[in-house]
Amino acid sequence: MIKSDFTDNKIKIYEASRGLKKIRDFQSNDELKPLIDLVGKWRYYIGIKEELSQEELFMNLNFIRENFSELNIVDINQAIDLSIKGDLDVEAEHYQSFTPLYISKILNSYKKYRNEVVFAIRKKINEIENVPKELSIDEKVEITKTSLISMYSNREDKRFYDYGGVTYDFIKRNSLLVFSKPLVAEAMAYGKKNSIKEIRKSTYADVIQKSNNNYKDAKEKRESIIRSSARNYVVQKWLNSFTQESFDKFLDTITHKMI
Repeated sequence: MIKSDFTDNKIKIYEASRGLKKIRDFQSNDELKPLIDLVGKWRYYIGIKEELSQEELFMNLNFIRENFSELNIVDINQAIDLSIKGDLDVEAEHYQSFTPLYISKILNSYKKYRNEVVFAIRKKINEIENVPKELSIDEKVEITKTSLISMYSNREDKRFYDYGGVTYDFIKRNSLLVFSKPLVAEAMAYGKKNSIKEIRKSTYADVIQKSNNNYKDAKEKRESIIRSSARNYVVQKWLNSFTQESFDKFLDTITHKMI
């Protein structure tokens, strides 16, 4: 069932995430050699034919080990192949130069892709097993990261909504934002403004339907609308405080203690 729903490469990514040694755990030269070979392959694939210098090799190798140590060899290989085929959601031009900036753009985009793949396959497996199963700590962390990536990607969407207040609770639980009086006032003002819009929409609906049910319902839910809208405002404010680079770095700091 899983093989019919996902490509071989996606299954390979999922299996590697569960059992393959991460780059951070490489100790010997034998373990590093496949990574070195992949860096050379990557460089060649983007059309750079000049011989790779030792200085360039060590610079790029150390950059990957320091900034993407949670990935494994399969991840690096998949990131290369996906980027060459143009299947990653990123515009990264190398300009005939294989630099840490280029590597970073590709691997950050791949991490988002990888998280989505792992989450989708894990969800499918749980559906097939059809039994309640306690997620592992690592799975909870990955699900949290995937959710935050999705929220960050949609932070400017007019229909942005923090369903269940999950992200708001995450922010508050980990003291990731100072809930100052001005911020609370801004959020509540936004919530009240939104509730007025909802009541106005309900009034229009009642005119069309010749009833007053929508208006009554909106009035009863006004406080709930204010609270949820105010929380949405806080979440968007927090998400917009990041640049893409600082957000990616924040994701790497998330631990099971924060879940």
